[in-house]
Amino acid sequence: MLELPGGHGVWAIEIKRASAARVEKGFHHSREDIEPKRSFVVYSGEERYRITADVEAIGVKELAGMLAAIG
Repeated sequence: MLELPGGHGVWAIEIKRASAARVEKGFHHSREDIEPKRSFVVYSGEERYRITADVEAIGVKELAGMLAAIG
């Protein structure tokens, strides 16, 4: 979990080593407890896509760029 400045809120991030972005049960439980503004599964691929309505798969380079832009 990352608490980001400037109204971006809390982001839930799970990092996977595999080339497939799969969400584990514990990630869903954590999200229920914390209620993050955004949720991502970071994986070794480069495509960005929805895993569920509230969780996106994202490559590490793209997420790093998003975080750098925040500040």
